[in-house]
Amino acid sequence: LFTSKTVGFGDSSWAFPLAMSCVSPLSFLMLLGYGRELGLRGPRAALRNSGLFCAVFLCLSGVGVSLLGAGAEGLLSSSSVSVPIFGDMTPSKALIWASFVFQNSYAHLLYTQQWSFIGSVLTAEEGATLFSAIAGLSSLSSTAAGAILSITVDKMGLAGLLGVAGTTLVVSMILADAAYGISEIYNFDPAEDMKIKKKEKDESGTSNTPKEMGLIAKTRDMFLRVPVLGALFNEVVSFQSFATLLNIWMVTMLKDVISDDAERAAWMGKFYSYVNGVSGTFQFVFLPIFLKRVDVKVIWRILPFIPLCCILSTQVQPSLNLVAFSFFAAKVMDYSIRNVLNEMIYVPLDFDSRYLGKEVIGVFGNRFGKSGISLLLSGMGYAFGSFGTRELSRLTAVASLTWFSFAFRLSSYIPKKDEVAAGSTKKEK
Repeated sequence: LFTSKTVGFGDSSWAFPLAMSCVSPLSFLMLLGYGRELGLRGPRAALRNSGLFCAVFLCLSGVGVSLLGAGAEGLLSSSSVSVPIFGDMTPSKALIWASFVFQNSYAHLLYTQQWSFIGSVLTAEEGATLFSAIAGLSSLSSTAAGAILSITVDKMGLAGLLGVAGTTLVVSMILADAAYGISEIYNFDPAEDMKIKKKEKDESGTSNTPKEMGLIAKTRDMFLRVPVLGALFNEVVSFQSFATLLNIWMVTMLKDVISDDAERAAWMGKFYSYVNGVSGTFQFVFLPIFLKRVDVKVIWRILPFIPLCCILSTQVQPSLNLVAFSFFAAKVMDYSIRNVLNEMIYVPLDFDSRYLGKEVIGVFGNRFGKSGISLLLSGMGYAFGSFGTRELSRLTAVASLTWFSFAFRLSSYIPKKDEVAAGSTKKEK
C-alpha cells in the first residue's frame, strides 16, 4: 500500500526514506514505555503488555484498510490537508503512513525481549549450539509465510492479512507467558536478579530516598560500565545504515522496473522468502559447524567482507538483479550469522545488560541507523532535488566501509573461545 500510486506514495521519491526516518522517534517512544513496564512489573509483564498493544494496533490497521476497500475510500480520500513537505495529505494516506511506520517499529521491540529470555536461561556453550537452531526455525517459518503471502492476500485481502498478523502476535504472547511461567516453576526465572535487587532496596530503604534514574541516564551508566554494549551499538547503527541504503537503492530500481503494485508486492514477497530460506539453511547446516571450528572474534572481522565485495561489484554497471543480489547477501549474512553472534554477546552479561541494554540496542540502535540515514537522504533530496541511483551507490559503498571499521572494533571486546569456556558458569535449572 505504501508504494501504491493510487492510495499510497508511489509517485513521491522522498516518501519512503522520510517514512523510515520517522521510525526511530516512534521506536524511542515505545522503548520508553517498555522501560517503564520493565521497571514496574518485570520482563514477563513487559513482554505480555507490549505484545498485546502491538496486536491491537495491527487489528485496528486492518479495520482501517478494510474501510478503504469497502466504499469508504471516497470519504477518506476526498478531504485533504496541505502539509509542508508532504503536500496534500488525505486521511487514507495518513492511515497508510502511520501503519507503515508502526510496522517497522514494533517487531524489534518484541523479538528482542524473546531473545533476552532465551539468552538468560542458556549458558554460552548451550547458546552456541541452540541459537542457530532457534534462528533457523524462525527463518523457515518466515519463508513459509512469504511463500503463501500472495495466496493469502488474494483470498483475505490486506485487511485480513493484518488481522492474521495481530492474531499470531496474541498466540505468540500466550506461549511466551507460558515460558516465563515454566521458568518460575523450575527456578530459572530471568527476573530473579531483578527481584533480589528490588528486595534489598526495599529492606534498606534506599528505594525511597534517591530518585530512580531515567532511561537515558541508566543507559549511559550501563554503557560506561559494560563497554562492549557501546561497541555493539555502533556496529548495529552502522550496519543498519548500510542495509537501509541498499534497501532504498533496490526499492528505487524495483519501482522503475515493475510499475504494477501487485507484481511488485509479489516480487518482494518471493525475495524475502528466498532470503529466509537460505538463511535457515545456513543456520541449521553451516553455522553450528562454523561456530565450533572458527573463533567468534575472527568471524566478526571477516563478516563485512562478503557484502563489501558485492557492493564494489555494483559500482561498475548497476542493475536491479545485481543490486538485489547485494541486498540478498547482506540480509542472509544478517539473519544467518550476525544476529546469532549478537545474541552470544549478551549471554554472560548481567540482567540490565540483557534486558534494558539489549532493547536499547535492538530497538533504538536498529531504528536509529535506518531512520538517521533515511532522514539524511530525505533532507538531501528536498534540498538538492533529484537524488539518483549513482549517488545511492556511492553512499552505500561508504556505509559498507564504515560498518567494517565498527565490526572490527567490536571484535576487540569479544573474548576468545577458550576464554569463554573458562569463564562460563552453568545456570541453575
